[in-house]
Amino acid sequence: MITRALHALTDASVSRRGKFVVMALWLVVAVALTLVAPQLASVYDNSVTQAIPSSADSQQAQKLLLAKFPSSRGSAAVIVFSDPNGLNATDTARARDLSDWLVSSAKPAAVWSVLSVFTVPQAASQLLSQDKTTMTLVASINGSVADASFQNAITSIRDRLKQETAGTQLQAHLTGPAGVITDAGLIFAATDLPLLLGTVALVLVLLIALYRSPILALLPLVGVGWALQIVDALLGFAGKAGLFGISQQATSIMIVLLFGAGTDYSIFIASRFREELQRTPEKHEAMRVTMRAVGEAIASSAGTVILALLTLIFATIGLYSSLGPTLAVAVAVMLAAGLTLIPALLVWIGRAAYWPLTPRYAPEAADQAPMAARGLWAGLGRWTARHRVAAVLGSLALLGLLALGNLGSQPTFNFLTAFRNPTDSSQGYAILQKHFPAGTLAPTTVLLTFSGANADAYQHLVALDNITVAAAQVPGVAKAQGPTRPDGGAPIVPPATLQTGIAALPQSLRDTIRSGQGIPPTTCVGPKCPPVNPQFAAIIGAYAASSSYVSPDDSTVQLSVTLKDDPYSLTAINHVAPLRDRINREIAANGLAGQVTVHIAGQTSLLADTLGYNQRDTLLIVPTVLALVAIVLALLLRSLVAPLYLLGAVTLNFLASIGVCGFVFQRIQHQDGFSYAIPLYTFIFLVALGADY
Repeated sequence: MITRALHALTDASVSRRGKFVVMALWLVVAVALTLVAPQLASVYDNSVTQAIPSSADSQQAQKLLLAKFPSSRGSAAVIVFSDPNGLNATDTARARDLSDWLVSSAKPAAVWSVLSVFTVPQAASQLLSQDKTTMTLVASINGSVADASFQNAITSIRDRLKQETAGTQLQAHLTGPAGVITDAGLIFAATDLPLLLGTVALVLVLLIALYRSPILALLPLVGVGWALQIVDALLGFAGKAGLFGISQQATSIMIVLLFGAGTDYSIFIASRFREELQRTPEKHEAMRVTMRAVGEAIASSAGTVILALLTLIFATIGLYSSLGPTLAVAVAVMLAAGLTLIPALLVWIGRAAYWPLTPRYAPEAADQAPMAARGLWAGLGRWTARHRVAAVLGSLALLGLLALGNLGSQPTFNFLTAFRNPTDSSQGYAILQKHFPAGTLAPTTVLLTFSGANADAYQHLVALDNITVAAAQVPGVAKAQGPTRPDGGAPIVPPATLQTGIAALPQSLRDTIRSGQGIPPTTCVGPKCPPVNPQFAAIIGAYAASSSYVSPDDSTVQLSVTLKDDPYSLTAINHVAPLRDRINREIAANGLAGQVTVHIAGQTSLLADTLGYNQRDTLLIVPTVLALVAIVLALLLRSLVAPLYLLGAVTLNFLASIGVCGFVFQRIQHQDGFSYAIPLYTFIFLVALGADY
């Protein structure tokens, strides 16, 4: 039934009148959708690429952080000022000008808060390098990176930095999570056109080399370009309706996949059509026979790819779950084009499409055996058929050798090392690494929430100090800051003394200090006034310094942990679990088991959760894709054994491909690794696309 419907569709599409109807319909649909659909760029949601389940610890920690510490909202933009000769008075004045601007009414609307040596002088030890050559300023930027206000804030700050440092030796860059993710978005935006042109050029060169016909080489480009307009419009509608998130990264991959699938289908049709033109004098009949022969293969190929892509819907990582529907829509439209538009265009051009090697009608070709064909590929086919064992063993040896590149390969989540050209954020981070611990780029936040009768964190300062010290001793940690150690150094007041002293403070005084109004002035003036108690003053100062680490309701404490390694690196990610374990052990050692809940927030924690979910998605999707492809092939080939051979071959091809990637990226380009998403992407594309051959 399906086969009859497919044959009816292709027969109608390549008939004398049908071909013009098909081309007209595609033209009308493409123009109409392009005119009424929203611009695809206007519905991009690049934040979806970092989305993971809300149940993840890093997500729960982020929600808790925003609820208990409202001032922590936004993405951190770390502004780095550096002068190799040392920061002088003029450099400091320029940095002050920027800080003053960011807290003034003229600041960008998305700037929420600013931490600098000018707004919080007591933070100088954290913000100024020991060699006095580099200073940092941290601005919190509200909103999503996709928001215009967010992007305008980053652009405005960077423009201001250029103005402040023009004609001076002072270097200034904006880095941190806000700078890194903004630069990543700009890079993806800038790659769309070069990627499209590069793909077109590559396909054109390969097809000209393969068919030695300029007209035929243009056929897939026309078909894909036509289909791309419709795909962009459909995705624009889907994005606006909120059916699924669409990222710029997904559309970049979509372009390559469309050209791959479109070229694939065009090759099937053009190759068989050439043969039929030699056997059949009339071109419409030749195309009718052609599509009856290859239509089912094209449909099953596209169906396999679509099913494989739709399995990504069940992934937990937004990068995958949003990519699946985007690419499935693209392949579905390309399938429709492969069954109707491309054969209609080709039969309209007819034999002229193969110029200058125009196929002629040769009645004797109808009786020619397939193995009698000439050419390189025909000769290779004959050799393979005659030397099956040698061909299999040789292929296995080659692919097995390439697969050895997987040894020692590892995934990477590092945007910075993936940037091929220097960006403002990568330049800023390079300076930051020289003068501060690498983790300064994106510190990790440990949240400790007290519950029960003694849910006041200030009643547990001794235990909290022990926990802070334990966190600082975890391998890979450069510094840990908390209520008793606000600058990461030794306590100003012994924790036991501070705990007792704060408990004795009147609540009104504590409220006044927390409100930022300072300490109420004494009413006693003159030489007869009693002297100020130094210990009391120290306790007041220590309490004021601790308030940024304790929530207003005193139930939750945040510890700021700075790692020694790049917070986006796999090494740093592997420190998260030991840090959590060490803190939980210290909580139990201080008699707080069951009274304190631990959550870890920050970029490194987010990436640690992403790594775990990526492994979960891989274990779910890989067997599912293999099973679906096996079913499709079994139905198509009407065999249970042949699909196993095909899947084994494409799986080995996948391992070889990843091995080459690992070798090139890590051994030749000396990168940390390759993107964690590459293996799953590659598996789906190679297994789904490779199985059709």
